[in-house]
Amino acid sequence: MGRRIGAWLVAAVVTAALVVGGVVVAGGRDRGPAVLPPLDLDGAQTAAATAEAATEPARMGAPAPAARPYDTGDAPLLRPPVDYRLRGSLPDLPDRARAWKLGRDADSARMAALVAALGLRGQPKQDQAGWTVRDGSATLRVNRLAGLPWSYGNVVARACVAGPWSPAGPAGNRGIQCLTKDPATARDPKAGAAGGGAVAGTTGPGAGNPASPGTARPVVPERIARSLPRPADLPSRETAERIARELAAKAGLALDGATVRVADSYAARVVTIAPAVGGLPTHGVAWTVSVGPKGRVQYASGWLATPQPADTYPLMSEAEALKRLHERRAFWPPIARPDVAARVREVPCPPITRLPCAGRPAPKRTVTITGVRLGLQLTPGTAKGSSPAEVAYLLPAYLFDLEGGWTEVQAVVAVQDRYLARPGP
Repeated sequence: MGRRIGAWLVAAVVTAALVVGGVVVAGGRDRGPAVLPPLDLDGAQTAAATAEAATEPARMGAPAPAARPYDTGDAPLLRPPVDYRLRGSLPDLPDRARAWKLGRDADSARMAALVAALGLRGQPKQDQAGWTVRDGSATLRVNRLAGLPWSYGNVVARACVAGPWSPAGPAGNRGIQCLTKDPATARDPKAGAAGGGAVAGTTGPGAGNPASPGTARPVVPERIARSLPRPADLPSRETAERIARELAAKAGLALDGATVRVADSYAARVVTIAPAVGGLPTHGVAWTVSVGPKGRVQYASGWLATPQPADTYPLMSEAEALKRLHERRAFWPPIARPDVAARVREVPCPPITRLPCAGRPAPKRTVTITGVRLGLQLTPGTAKGSSPAEVAYLLPAYLFDLEGGWTEVQAVVAVQDRYLARPGP
C-alpha cells in the first residue's frame, strides 16, 4: 500500500512537472510579437509617394526628370483632394503577417555585384555618409541609411543658371512665368496669343495670379510633353524591360514574384521593379531603371539591404484600413531630380515660357479602388538626434490598387496600433 501511494505521488509529481513544463514551453511558443520601435508612419507615405513621383511623369505623359529640357527643381505640384470609391466588396485577407527589417550595414559582395552590373570600373570610396563609385560621367552612390538606398546616373545633367522657377536672370531669359488666367478660364478669346492673357510675373514669392498672389503653381500641359521630339533609337518596351531585369538580377535582386512595370517617357523607357519579400508584394522599395537611346542605362536606383525576418503581427481589418485611407491627409511630393552626384553643366535658362497657373483649389478627384492586396510597406525608423535611424521596416500593409488616381497604389500599414510605438515629442 505504501509503495502504491509512493508510486502515485511520484507519478503525480512528474505529471505536474510535465504540465508546468508544457505550459512554459507553450508560453514560449505563444509569445506575442514585440512592440515595434518608434517609426515614422507618416514618412512611410512620404517615402512611397516620392518613389512613385520618379516614374509619374512618364505615366502622365510628361517628360521624365532624367531628360527634361530644363530643370524643374523642386517646384510644387498642385494636386486635388481625392474621393475614394470601392468597386465591389473588400476581400477576406489573412489576419496575421510577418514584418521584415532593413539595416544599414553594407554587404561588400552585394555592392561589388551592383558595381559590376552597372559596368563601372573602380572601387567604392567610403565617407561618413556612404559609398561612391565614379567612372567618367557615371556615378553610383550608396547612402548609409536604413535599407541602403542607392542611385546611379550616367548623363551630364543640365541645370538652368537662373532657374525657371526663380525671377532671377536677365530680362527675356527668366524661365517659366504664369499666365494671369486660370486653366479653367484660359480660353478667353480676348486673351493673348498664348490663350491665357498677359504674363503676370514669375512663379516666385508674391507672383502669379493678381487675384491670389503667391499661390500660382505652373501646370505643365500634356500637349507640351507630346510636342517634344523623341529620339529615333529608343529601345522597345520589351527590350527596356529585359535590360532592367538583367541589371537587377546581376546585382542580386530576387525577381521571383516581382511586379514589373514599363512607362514611356519622351526620351527613355522607365522600368520599375517592385520585389516580393516573403511571398508578399512590396511598396516603397522598388528598383527603377531609366533606359535611354541605344539601350543605355541613364539612371537607376534601388535598395541594397537584404530584408531580415522580424515578428509576425496581427492585423487590423480591411474595413478599418479603408476608413484610414479615406481619412488620410493628402500628401504629394514634388517631382524631384534624381539624387545622384552627377556632373552638372550650367546652361542659360530657356526664354520665358508662359503656362497656365492654378490660382484656386482644384476640384475633388474621384478615384476607384479596383482591388485590395496584402503586402509590405516601407516604414522608416525615426532618427535619434542628428543620427539617422539604424533600421527601417517592411510592415504588413493593405495595398489599394487605384484607377484614375495620380498613383496606381496606395498603402495603409495594417499592423494593429497596440504594436506601434509613436515617436516622442
